[in-house]
Amino acid sequence: MKSIKLITVIICTLAWVGSTTLHAESCCEKAKKDGKACAHKCCIDAAKEKKVCEKCNPKKTEEKK
Repeated sequence: MKSIKLITVIICTLAWVGSTTLHAESCCEKAKKDGKACAHKCCIDAAKEKKVCEKCNPKKTEEKK
């Protein structure tokens, strides 16, 4: 019975970790959520050019099958 509980806990933990890494927020999204501007130099330079830093905010591609 203990091994079943252990396996269940491990599976749930792995599922939780996997779901959080699939939707990781960028530094800009975290700063915006806190009501601030991103403090990374690359993001500041991109904002001056009225762009979004592609290093920190890679384009999200969706594959349609």
